[in-house]
Amino acid sequence: MDDPFQNSAPNSRPHQGTRSMPPEFYLAQQQFYDDLLEAVRQQPPVEALAEFEDTFFGHCHTLNADVSPFLYKLLFANDEAEFCHTLKRACYIFVNNWDLSRQSEMVHMLLELFQQPDLQKDTLSPIINRLRRWLLNFANSPDFEQLKLFAVQRIGPTEPGSWSSRYVAYQLIAQYVDENNSLEQRAAARTMSRRLKNKFKHDLAMYTAFSQNSSRLNHKYLNPTVLGDEVLRLIKAILMCRGQFSHRNVARLFQQQTHDAYYQDYKESLLEYLCFSMSHPNFVTVIETKLGKQLSQLYREHDEKLVNPSLNLLTCNRLIDYVITEDKHQPSTLFVQLLSQGNPLNVAILLLKIVLLSPNSQLYLEARLADLIHYYKPYMEAECRSIVQFLEIFGVIFAIYSDNVEYNLVQVSGKRDGIPGTPSTDEFRIFSRSFRAAQKRAKAEWENRQAQD
Repeated sequence: MDDPFQNSAPNSRPHQGTRSMPPEFYLAQQQFYDDLLEAVRQQPPVEALAEFEDTFFGHCHTLNADVSPFLYKLLFANDEAEFCHTLKRACYIFVNNWDLSRQSEMVHMLLELFQQPDLQKDTLSPIINRLRRWLLNFANSPDFEQLKLFAVQRIGPTEPGSWSSRYVAYQLIAQYVDENNSLEQRAAARTMSRRLKNKFKHDLAMYTAFSQNSSRLNHKYLNPTVLGDEVLRLIKAILMCRGQFSHRNVARLFQQQTHDAYYQDYKESLLEYLCFSMSHPNFVTVIETKLGKQLSQLYREHDEKLVNPSLNLLTCNRLIDYVITEDKHQPSTLFVQLLSQGNPLNVAILLLKIVLLSPNSQLYLEARLADLIHYYKPYMEAECRSIVQFLEIFGVIFAIYSDNVEYNLVQVSGKRDGIPGTPSTDEFRIFSRSFRAAQKRAKAEWENRQAQD
């Protein structure tokens, strides 16, 4: 089935802030996009990039009659906003199609076009100077910062001062859910984010499998987190909480019990659900007082109505706002208070509980995490160590509860000398299995049996 985001759709919504243009303008703009789309699809990547450069940068040196008439109109009309919008969407047409054809390394070369020294020089031509200034302005804009995220090909330890690049997957989700972005940008963001998250899940599963087996030291896999060996103890601790009262089972039980509840009763039960099995009294107290007060005031006009899926989704999204950021910029006071208690695991578990009630809220949650990352990005990693630790733990927990990797805990050594009590995590080993790999293996075995019959 074709992805609706793969094409340069003519009905893509105009960007906000654009003044009304005549129909002829949008027809010419769409033809411009279609020409670029044909180039990136039909030509080898290097040749397609050369055409992109000639289109936007070629006349930085001399005004050429071969330059697109559409861009000429923007230059002579002095419409920088529309030029930058056109340039941005053109970039994502190339990024998206290179990604689909597994040519993502070309993004680096596209970004390098904006580092040309000639862009810094003045000329005798006012039009060329205007174009160079617009290109430089775009290269220094938030839009270009978003574009640079697509040059990140992995999640893992980075150079000091760039800790936020480990969490590009969340920042890309923020681009995907923003309906003001073009279809091409949203598609590229979704695809890259999914790939990075799947890579993290795979690397984490392989690390847990090989790091526990001394006979496999020659096949050492790198730890995709910055938690060190502590990540193994973290995973074991999470898996040991499974069973009758696992977070998933408790969420399912809550949904069954509140299926026909009035919204006011639902909110009261929701607070009890969020506090259930939380082991730190101070953490529970903050949730009951701060979050309880906010919940009681939430959507009071619906208190006497039966809860429904839409109201559940809205409520979970507001809970995420209360816990992470209420203004989509600064961390909420609740987040700062909870994290100051020194246990980011509880905060991550709290968010997991919310998403288990409303899986459709996960993208919203990741977009709010992107807001958090953007706020702390100017700080050095040592200055926001608790934030980094929270993000690492969050990533591990949601990898464990994902749908494409199964984690299990197996006890490999019994209690010594018959000493009773709760077994330690050292007596267990983590086993992980890809659901897709298991399905392929089962299918192959079934086909072999059919062939033998």
